[in-house]
Amino acid sequence: MSTSSSVSYLDLAYRPDLDLVVIRWMLQPTVAEIQQGYSLALNIAAQHQCCRWLVDARRRDHSNKESSQWMMDSFFPQLPARLPGKVFMAFLFAPLHLQDLETDTALPSLTYFDGLPYQVERFTEEQTATAWLNTCCAPQPLGVAVGQW
Repeated sequence: MSTSSSVSYLDLAYRPDLDLVVIRWMLQPTVAEIQQGYSLALNIAAQHQCCRWLVDARRRDHSNKESSQWMMDSFFPQLPARLPGKVFMAFLFAPLHLQDLETDTALPSLTYFDGLPYQVERFTEEQTATAWLNTCCAPQPLGVAVGQW
């Protein structure tokens, strides 16, 4: 069963064939839209017990410092209580946006996530992001519970 949601600033879907939640930001969202969008995504992920997320932010032109702080302080800590395992989130950015993120000293480096129940990585190409997700946590075949391979 596929689940999807769409609002003017966000296209959101669960892909059962890939066991993947796909979030595509359609424009530069406000802080309220970011919070609403990630809350919707978490609800869909929890419904399907999906720990693999592809977040496409290539249509965004910058990150919002306030929303980044909200993600770190409020959103990420919710994941372990709602999802069945470590969450892997592959974020797609336009090259200049990624460069800005990587030089922003207000944001923690990706090593911040080491040892946490959620792992984040940044990419500029969807194929590379999907390959990372497949390497980190192989998708579960439809109808097969974890541990029943």
